[in-house]
Amino acid sequence: MNKMITHEAVLKALQAGAAKARELAEPSSLAVVDQGGNLLAFMRVDDAALSTVEIAQNKAYTALALRSPSGNWLEAVQPGAALYSLEACGGRRQFVVFGGGLPVRDAKTVIGGVGVSGGPVDADVAIAEVMVAILEQA
Repeated sequence: MNKMITHEAVLKALQAGAAKARELAEPSSLAVVDQGGNLLAFMRVDDAALSTVEIAQNKAYTALALRSPSGNWLEAVQPGAALYSLEACGGRRQFVVFGGGLPVRDAKTVIGGVGVSGGPVDADVAIAEVMVAILEQA
């Protein structure tokens, strides 16, 4: 049986993500979804832009649904590329194809996703990595 993301682990991941966002001076929104794509937890760090709310949640969903970092898909969805318009096919949530969404794994199985929005892509990924590290070790 696969490990489940617990609320205790999610709270720790949000705290660590918020601390990293403060360290990087990047007000951000942080989201965690479970294996079914349901929102487990969300935090909008002080002064994060309103636009970051949906983007963070969509990045988490994208990482879960596509079982890979959200940024892996940017080139593949460009006009003329093999998966052009994939980002519009996300179902209940649109896929976001730039960095900041990471899958959460239990060994090889994807058990959830993390999404961060608010800073440049490198900062979003750095914050998401901190959160995933906590969720995967819990």
